[in-house]
Amino acid sequence: MKTYPLRKFVGRVLVVRLGLAAASISLVVGLITSGVQQLQLEREVADLGQRGLHSLLDKARFVMEQQQTNAVTALLDVLGRGDPPVVYRAGRFVYVQFYNHGPAVLAEKAADDQPDIDRVKAFVASRPFSFPGSAEGEVQTTTIGDSSYVLVSAPVVDRGGGTAAFIRGMFAVSPQELARMRRAMVRNTLLAIAIVVAVSAVLYPVIIRLARRLADYSTHLLDANLETLSVLGSAIAQRDSDTDAHNYRVTLYSTRIGEALGLTAGQMRILIKGSFLHDLGKLGIPDNILLKPSRLDPQEFSVMKTHVDKGEEIVRRSSWLSEGIDVIGHHHEKFAGGGYPHGLTGEDIPITARIFAVADVFDALTSHRPYKKPFNFEETMAVLERDRGAHFDPLVLDAFGKIARELFDRYAGHVGADLSGELSAVVVKYFSAGMETLRY
Repeated sequence: MKTYPLRKFVGRVLVVRLGLAAASISLVVGLITSGVQQLQLEREVADLGQRGLHSLLDKARFVMEQQQTNAVTALLDVLGRGDPPVVYRAGRFVYVQFYNHGPAVLAEKAADDQPDIDRVKAFVASRPFSFPGSAEGEVQTTTIGDSSYVLVSAPVVDRGGGTAAFIRGMFAVSPQELARMRRAMVRNTLLAIAIVVAVSAVLYPVIIRLARRLADYSTHLLDANLETLSVLGSAIAQRDSDTDAHNYRVTLYSTRIGEALGLTAGQMRILIKGSFLHDLGKLGIPDNILLKPSRLDPQEFSVMKTHVDKGEEIVRRSSWLSEGIDVIGHHHEKFAGGGYPHGLTGEDIPITARIFAVADVFDALTSHRPYKKPFNFEETMAVLERDRGAHFDPLVLDAFGKIARELFDRYAGHVGADLSGELSAVVVKYFSAGMETLRY
């Protein structure tokens, strides 16, 4: 399964898919129509054979009435004449066999000028004698050489209405008639395919227009969701006497670590949402605790820890934002245990939360705070290393260590449009290729 940006899907992929769908439907319709037409052709050929046999029997009945003879004598008379017994523009009988219940062949006649007449006789001889009832007849179509034939059999009814004997014959369809039938079959098949193509052509602009509207609506929805994410992030920063820069930095740090660890696009979107909204619950913390310039006492810290639950409660109200719960609800857990709110350990902590824990502490240490000056790179990495395996996942810390110097030089302490621009690029990469995509 491939993933395409929605606008590219509408502009190019959808056209190809519609074309393939139309071609596939045309092929299926063509095969079905061809099959139906082939059955129709066989029915027409069989009908020709039956009509020919009935004509032969009609000749025999005429002889019976004229000469006041029985059916066997009349039919022997008809078959004994020099002319072919039945000839149509659509075909003729090339071999006729007259037999009784014995079964013994009473008479037969063949058109010696018919190609493959010996094979025709051999085919008839290979078929067992049939004894259809007075109201019945048997029909079988076959191909010998380049010609189509119908083997038909029927009872011969005498003047009293009883079955006097049986007759079977091979009716050869004329090449002209067979060609006409096949042309009709091809014409009807092509007509069915043309109708499918025409309907697809009519529907194409409608589908394209609707798909483009879907792309526009998807883009507007994505923009609205991202604006909500940005507004909430800014509200948290303002509430915490901070700026958007902190959210920007930790999101960029987390993104780069996630990429280094090979997270999927879906995991990256979870990481970005959670990083930007990690402290959303602080909106519900009283000012006297949230903005206290000195260290919190145990009771105040207990209240501060509730911001995790409050953040989860807020984002659960949005199906789009709720993906960030893994980070929002677990970014204060510690790898060896002892964190909050659940005291999880190791891989029980979501990988996105383990990544964010490193990014959050790294930014806190390298940023200016009212109660401390920013640490330099070496000091910061020393603090992180001291908590390897205790607070931080060693695997995450190893991946971060390979890119930490670059990230420090590029983002640490930075504010302003440079961070906003880079964050926008991240959003385009993971959300425009995620929320605004179609998979096919």
